[in-house]
Amino acid sequence: MSSDTASGNGAQAGGIVDVESAESFRETVANNEQVVVDYFADWCGPCKQQTPILEELAGTIDAPVLGVDTDEHNDLAAEAGVRSIPTVAIYRDGEEVERFVGVTGADEIRAALN
Repeated sequence: MSSDTASGNGAQAGGIVDVESAESFRETVANNEQVVVDYFADWCGPCKQQTPILEELAGTIDAPVLGVDTDEHNDLAAEAGVRSIPTVAIYRDGEEVERFVGVTGADEIRAALN
């Protein structure tokens, strides 16, 4: 993710919400029917390719899109079993139901939400 979109101010461009704490992550996942989570790092080239895809997707779906910086929140990444980035996970009713590793297209993610 580019530094201008992952500034840590609570929101990235395009409707991707930066996770500020494990508590806020768990609260968002628990309180929404579906959540898309992007596990990324600022230094990751493929993650920078994934960002605009998720920004576009965020404006077209009825689910929050969260960004988890794995350098800042390695506890969340470890808890989720993230081994490679970018990883995009879909949570439904608080549980992970789908996972994509590597750059993934919006249509593939949208199909998993439906």
